Amino acid sequence: MQPTPEDITLRGINYESDDGIEFDGFELTSDVPSFDGRDVGVLFLHGLRGFALGAGISPVAHPLARAGVRCLTINKRNSGKGYVTSDFGEIDHDVRGGVEWLLERGCDDVVIWGRSLGATEAAYYQGKRNDDDVDGLVLAAPFADIRERSTRGYFEAVSDDPDEAYESFVARARDLVDDGRGTEIVALPRPVGDGIEYIPMTAEAFLSYRSPDSACATIDWTPEIDVPSLLLPHASDRNVTPEEATEIAETYPDSTTVDVHPVEADHFFTGAESEVAGVTADFLRSL
Repeated sequence: MQPTPEDITLRGINYESDDGIEFDGFELTSDVPSFDGRDVGVLFLHGLRGFALGAGISPVAHPLARAGVRCLTINKRNSGKGYVTSDFGEIDHDVRGGVEWLLERGCDDVVIWGRSLGATEAAYYQGKRNDDDVDGLVLAAPFADIRERSTRGYFEAVSDDPDEAYESFVARARDLVDDGRGTEIVALPRPVGDGIEYIPMTAEAFLSYRSPDSACATIDWTPEIDVPSLLLPHASDRNVTPEEATEIAETYPDSTTVDVHPVEADHFFTGAESEVAGVTADFLRSL
């Protein structure tokens, strides 16, 4: 979390998911009353195990707020340690709650801006719901397929046969669920530098995000999206490559406007936040 500049008003808010759960977040605004004369709201969705004002979010929201955009960044049921027990299939309820919050504040145009896992959440929401209240999507640092493809690679850290290790891990998680022990913790290995990080998740949560049956794949939902989209891949990252954004773009219907703008930065757009905000502002003007 970075300090909030003096010219930005940061206000804590509460919102309700459309299945009735109370969450919180932050509204970022400035003295500029509108964006090019329009009431535009951007809903920011953070990445894996992040928080509303985590890395890659607030430094992008600040320039947009200065331009008159009402920025809302939310905590969700998978924020922070909530990821351990959350169900990816339920995240659309939280996204709708954020959209409703912006509509209630008078926003005529609403765009969902998701980074990393948040990009998949944005695509999942709009592909699943085709929400007429949403005017566009920004998928920043997007994974094409978080579930099976990305997760298989994690097991290179612990096995010479990562495919077999992944499949065994999935099978064990399914056995726990079948035995009524789905809330037991499994430790997902992930290579970090020369070491291994273990991500704790319940067996149920793991299956909802990382199994072949999971809905957590951007490319499964983009074929259903008919609102303009901006994809912001980055160049230097061990997790996801710009080629994934190209793959995602190719899955959209031919009738949907899709722009891809590569950014020379890391997964959090460190040092390039102003560029990301500028490209986002141009996208908002095009709607």
